[in-house]
Amino acid sequence: MSKLYKHIHGITLYRKFRYRKGYGVHSPFIYSFITKVVEEKHSFYVFDEIEKFRKKMIADNGLLSDLTLKETQHRNYGALLFRIVNFFRCSCVIQFGGSTGIMSLYLTAALHGHGCCYVFEKRKGVSCMVKNFLKDHSKNNLQIIETEYANAQDILSYGAVSADLIFINKRSLEFSEAEKIFSSCLSLAGKKTILIIDHINVDKEMKDLWQKIKNHPKSQATLDLYALGIVFFDNNLPKKHYITYFNYGKKQNIHKNRRRRFNFISWRKKSFKNKHSH
Repeated sequence: MSKLYKHIHGITLYRKFRYRKGYGVHSPFIYSFITKVVEEKHSFYVFDEIEKFRKKMIADNGLLSDLTLKETQHRNYGALLFRIVNFFRCSCVIQFGGSTGIMSLYLTAALHGHGCCYVFEKRKGVSCMVKNFLKDHSKNNLQIIETEYANAQDILSYGAVSADLIFINKRSLEFSEAEKIFSSCLSLAGKKTILIIDHINVDKEMKDLWQKIKNHPKSQATLDLYALGIVFFDNNLPKKHYITYFNYGKKQNIHKNRRRRFNFISWRKKSFKNKHSH
């Protein structure tokens, strides 16, 4: 087991006992959000449909398969995005860094009314399979825009878009891009807008950016889930930072050797048991 994995596992284990279920949170709004959204475990049928699509993409064993393994978050993470959109009845969602589109589907599945999810991805062709998925399922509430992220604000402001939720998917962005996107998307953030930023604890640069976001005059309540950060801009909320536990799952392709070693031990135990039972 790597030192990094031990370190991360130790942090998440500590959070699980220290911060789960809204322990120590005195804000009724944040407490309700933690207990009814973050801690909620109810599954929806659409999750299985999206995960089947993920498996199909991974099975292709090409560039899109590699990107899906490297850049796409776990089912638990997608389910949280779905619950946030559903809980706040979001109708306009903006995602920066769409990658192969798995998290975009989770965001889109919970949209209310005639809502739309606008996804910006600068790399050409990486969203081709999710576009086919949308076509096959006759869905038109997800718009994937392949352009440089610097052009995104112009496109959105031209359409006079006001965002209910903004998701900065750092996993498929460079640090400099994530930093610029945060600064530029503040003009799209209203009082009720929710900002979600991924990978806030991945390295020193992202930790510094998260600190900058927390201290920004426009940010009010902020929530650290270790894998991601959530920002509320509602000035009726006190300016305060909260920490909570969230089981964000593991990446699909890490610790393969560890799992294989565990299975080998299990096989040895089973073989020994069978041998001595005769």
